[in-house]
Amino acid sequence: MKSVRTAIRVFEAVAAGQPIGLSELSRRLDVPKPSVQRALDTLYAAGWLRRDVSDPGRWFVSARFAVLADTAPVIVAAREAARPHLRELRDATGFATGLFVLDGDRMAYVAGLDGPQSVRSVEMAFGPLPVHVSAAGRAILSRLPVATRREVLDRSLRRYTEASLTHPSSVLGAITRAETEGYAVVAGEYREDMTSVAAPVVDRHGMPVAAVTVFTETARLPRGATAKVGAQTVDCARVIGDELALAAGAAPEPRTG
Repeated sequence: MKSVRTAIRVFEAVAAGQPIGLSELSRRLDVPKPSVQRALDTLYAAGWLRRDVSDPGRWFVSARFAVLADTAPVIVAAREAARPHLRELRDATGFATGLFVLDGDRMAYVAGLDGPQSVRSVEMAFGPLPVHVSAAGRAILSRLPVATRREVLDRSLRRYTEASLTHPSSVLGAITRAETEGYAVVAGEYREDMTSVAAPVVDRHGMPVAAVTVFTETARLPRGATAKVGAQTVDCARVIGDELALAAGAAPEPRTG
């Protein structure tokens, strides 16, 4: 029972302080590092925690918690609707695909498929993603009011690579471009070797509930292919949104363009 209590305390501490490392957890909980590490390993193996891709010594609560939270019906519906279309998008582009939801200032992974030539799995390549350097985050924010965008970005924006946009005005500019084009593109801002393209999935009220993402090693993306992949991603997200609207008893969002 003591180990269970420790694991619960560790989970709560990670949720409150994420991203957070072993030493800080041990200090906050006044629990020896070996005991904290065992709890972290257990929670990680069970899928409740994820490592920070850019700093494996730091931890986040995984998307599994978000799926079981109050918004679970919406997330589960989006995930189930998305699966066949993510496969079609993967087959059409040749790249890995994923579905992400907004969780505070992070994007949580809820579904995805590896690309046929990908060297990483979707979940391993992209755990909880910082909103400001993720195509999924910018895509979702592009369908939210400007005031909400500013609120989400009103914090210290960490630099992950030399290409990372870390000034709110720069990120807001990228979000505005995503709003205009219908999809967001992030190249080398979270991982230097990765490019991602994302489009928002909207509900019957026109609010974003998730984002469809295509990602690949930048070297595998043909020059000039971004616009085509963007259009394919937009179409995929629209189909998923239409299915969600029909399931909710509403007419699909009118198509534009």
